[in-house]
Amino acid sequence: MVKQVLLCGCGNIGFRHLQAMSTMETPAHIIIVEPFQEAHERISDFISSQEESGKHSYSLASEIPSSPRTLDLVVIATNADTRQAAFEDIIARHSVSVVIFEKILFQSVQALDAVQATLEAHGIRGFVNCGRRGFDSYHALFDELDENLPTHVTVTGSAFGLASNAVHFLDLIEFLNRSSVGRVDLSGLHPNAVESKRAGFYEIFGTLEGMLKNGAALSVTCEDDDTMNIVISIQNGDKNYQINELKGTIVRDDQVGPFEIKYVSGMPQIYDQALEYGDPGLTPYVDSANQHRLYLRAMCKYLGLPTADETLCPIS
Repeated sequence: MVKQVLLCGCGNIGFRHLQAMSTMETPAHIIIVEPFQEAHERISDFISSQEESGKHSYSLASEIPSSPRTLDLVVIATNADTRQAAFEDIIARHSVSVVIFEKILFQSVQALDAVQATLEAHGIRGFVNCGRRGFDSYHALFDELDENLPTHVTVTGSAFGLASNAVHFLDLIEFLNRSSVGRVDLSGLHPNAVESKRAGFYEIFGTLEGMLKNGAALSVTCEDDDTMNIVISIQNGDKNYQINELKGTIVRDDQVGPFEIKYVSGMPQIYDQALEYGDPGLTPYVDSANQHRLYLRAMCKYLGLPTADETLCPIS
């Protein structure tokens, strides 16, 4: 049976989702919703290049379809400031089985709570695209770790978008530890946030720290430098690893080996798994929402904003 998939938002990250969907095994009709007409030519050209295979069919629209449909999978890849409205619009019109959200999820704790309540009320399975959980290399590393000891994670680098990507590392350390984050500390950030390339959003530099309930510590440092660099150091008892994701290497016991990194466009299995099993192997919404609550409250404090649940934090 042909599955029904809705991709809401097909800008940079959304287009990478579309590229991956085009190579998934499960036959599907893929509905692409992108309100910006400037993006339609690129999307249409891509659709034309794929339709000859006959595996999937596609349709492109500027608005969410109004007639009720049964959607097996929805992927919401809009900016954080419009994601809740897009989700609510889809749920109000259509029956949905599984939703994959991009992150930062939303800009307020209030939105996190409201969407979680809606997912639960409608029996929808929600997940967040923190993709490292889909890397075979991280799963292999997970199997090497002693689960009775805390696994500490230290990230250093530059130009990797700490404001948006901090959640990735909060999620990674939770995954490696089978434990949840209990505290996020932003006192090590540089004093002033800077405007990002996207109008209305901010970027941060310096060090974020976190602590898990099992005692594992996270430190993420992003320096203000134009050259992208990222190294992840992991300590578990007397085991030490150093991962260079850009080079695709891991150092263990002074030996350098390969460490495969996957990008969104190269992970079609998450959609196949979502459509077949109802679980893409990504972070469950409830777990990611807990990470986001701690992070958003800490970010609001750092930016000098009220820490109330309804405060909008200008990151995406």
